[in-house]
Amino acid sequence: MPIAPADSQALEQLMAARPAWTGVKTAGEAVGLERHTLLHSGPPAEKAHVTPTLNSAAVACVFEGWAKDLDDADALLTSGGIRFEPAQDRNVATPLAAVVSPSMQVVELSDLNGAGSPAYAPLNGGGTGGAPAARYGRKSQAAIDLLRFLNHDVAPAIARAAEEPVPWLPIVDEALTRGDDAHLRHLEAHKILMGILDTHLGRVFAETEAGIFVGEWPIFHLNFWMAAARCALSAAAGVPGSGLITAFGGNGAEFGLQVSGFPGRWFTEKADVPRGNVRAPYTLDSCVGAYGDSALAEGFGLGAMSLSYCPDMQALHEGFYDDSIYMLPETLLMAVHPAFPLSGARAGLSARAVMARGQVPVVELGLVEKLGIDGGLGAGLYRPPVAPFADACAALDG
Repeated sequence: MPIAPADSQALEQLMAARPAWTGVKTAGEAVGLERHTLLHSGPPAEKAHVTPTLNSAAVACVFEGWAKDLDDADALLTSGGIRFEPAQDRNVATPLAAVVSPSMQVVELSDLNGAGSPAYAPLNGGGTGGAPAARYGRKSQAAIDLLRFLNHDVAPAIARAAEEPVPWLPIVDEALTRGDDAHLRHLEAHKILMGILDTHLGRVFAETEAGIFVGEWPIFHLNFWMAAARCALSAAAGVPGSGLITAFGGNGAEFGLQVSGFPGRWFTEKADVPRGNVRAPYTLDSCVGAYGDSALAEGFGLGAMSLSYCPDMQALHEGFYDDSIYMLPETLLMAVHPAFPLSGARAGLSARAVMARGQVPVVELGLVEKLGIDGGLGAGLYRPPVAPFADACAALDG
């Protein structure tokens, strides 16, 4: 299928971006995040936020000192005293239920070629589904304590490693060849990251409480890649007439996307629950809908769009997909990324290709318990509805 000229231009800009880790700073410093403002995943929540997001918001309010305890935070949220914005509209990417507040530390990924805007993500809280990590939306003192540890201990401990820019696409390229998918599996990228930290911080870092935490959880790498993908996609934004996807994610109730030709405009549809195995005694009915800015991995072209690289994730998703999934990169992604010489992975997802081919991409997403009590329940595959892609194309052609 011929690529539209506008998509070719946006693709060229995407492929030219070279995101690199350039620092750690607060969200207030990074994007001017105001007091009593929180950033959430996915498109704007037009009706109400799902409970796990509100739980993370309550934890953030206590962390910021806007509320003295969780009950006080609930009252503040109920009163309308907190303003919510989509994180991606500030060039921030946040996972699942996690919110970003002004004092939270975020990793900065900047485009060394200068076209993309710096992008940011909070530190990943590690842990399995039962952990008090912010992305799972638990409201507890343990969640507050973990947030403080990440921001007051881990963030300053790793910051010196980015005093010189650390290019991120070579890390992901090599990790793909070793069996990662850059969304749910990060074992190899994490090894590379730990080597970088060891080189810049010395062996003593691995023996500190912060170093032990980072070393224990390979998923720590995910938030770096989310910010890198957001940075690269921002370089492709603003090309008139282009349907290249530049924002992608869900807020638990709706899933949405932005295209290059309409920066800042979300096209959305109701978010169904991803299909996957959940831990007993729960079922998929226990989960919120598609959730998180980590869908940017697939918006870029990796994650579930690169399952052929990742036997571990193939096994995890067995029974929830057929072999047609392996044809999606050639069908929907526009070209091999020039910064991926080892893996030959493709990138560049266009709404126009989705409509022309009659196939939607597939996304890996975590499954979160909808009552905000029992956290993460597993992970699954999500096929977004065609409506947002169709609506974007109709707007471009209108």
